[in-house]
Amino acid sequence: MQVYLIADTHFNHDNIATYCDRPKDFTDVICRRWAEVVKAEDLIIHLGDVAIGNRRSAKEILESLPGRKILIRGNHDRQHSNTWWMANGFAFACDGMKFRGVWLTHEPSTSRADGCELNIHGHLHNIWHGFSPEGLSAVKQTKLRQPWQRLFAIEYTSYHPVAFDKFIAHPEKYQATGPSL
Repeated sequence: MQVYLIADTHFNHDNIATYCDRPKDFTDVICRRWAEVVKAEDLIIHLGDVAIGNRRSAKEILESLPGRKILIRGNHDRQHSNTWWMANGFAFACDGMKFRGVWLTHEPSTSRADGCELNIHGHLHNIWHGFSPEGLSAVKQTKLRQPWQRLFAIEYTSYHPVAFDKFIAHPEKYQATGPSL
């Protein structure tokens, strides 16, 4: 069994294609690449912002994708309870989780949970190339606020889930600590 990470899929969210310079068919691209990588026996941890828009369609998408799914709810997921998400495609849902000495969240955390060396989060998308979420300066970002933060941005993984251990071992490959030079 492998453990994978993914974040900010934003299934069916038309505007995210513009905000993050995604292909028009990004939902299909993400689903295809997920299915190429993740096997039925694998675990995939979604770092939030699953879908915007038609939730029934999102449930159908999730049910079609392989792997046991855990959700760390993102800002666009919190209109529904963790229990709702568990009834609609996820084996488990929460707002933050310790896993293998890593604090997993949607937004960058301001502190590390006890015993955690890193914080892996989503939310910031392709910030190194101009995406600017609310609350951050419109100036292009060049680093995260804390050296122990690691950004998982699907835009920097070619829309693929990434094996947890590979992401930890090679953060520079996924621009997790800042823009590639």
